[in-house]
Amino acid sequence: MRELAVFYCPDCGHYAYYQTSRHPVCPKCGDGRTAMCMLKMYYTEFMNMTCEERDNYLSMEMLKRNPSIMARITEPHKRFNSRETIAELCNVIMDLDAENKILSDTVSWMHDTIWDMLRAQKGLDQKSKERAATDGIEAKAPAKAEGGADTVEVGIEKAGPGLEAAATQELPGPRNEH
Repeated sequence: MRELAVFYCPDCGHYAYYQTSRHPVCPKCGDGRTAMCMLKMYYTEFMNMTCEERDNYLSMEMLKRNPSIMARITEPHKRFNSRETIAELCNVIMDLDAENKILSDTVSWMHDTIWDMLRAQKGLDQKSKERAATDGIEAKAPAKAEGGADTVEVGIEKAGPGLEAAATQELPGPRNEH
């Protein structure tokens, strides 16, 4: 036969002696589902205690397992406290607004810088066209060459069918034969 062990109900404090192989349920709690907990003490030690010592020991075990009164009172407050949640979310919103302002300012600065650069580049293009007009060099529309290929005046030189020959012409100087 197995040795007996002391089991107690963590809710109501009822204790009883059962074999260690059983999983007892508290007979006094109405739901019939409250499992009893085994004490970490031998059956004979518990039997040698006085009634007052047993009550003190069981009450200490129950207090170890159960939350304090303050924890039980404040638990619904912690679970359903919308004021603290709202305050935390307001802080998050303010932080996000500040970050959004910084990013918006950065985008505005980049936009302004790009437009300034484009205006400066167009201003340089206008000035170069004005200089070209004053120097007598004008940009002309494509003209047909003798062979029917388009030519464009670039500076003083003309680009046309002879351009390829000019590009492949060898430069004077020493030549390496392979």
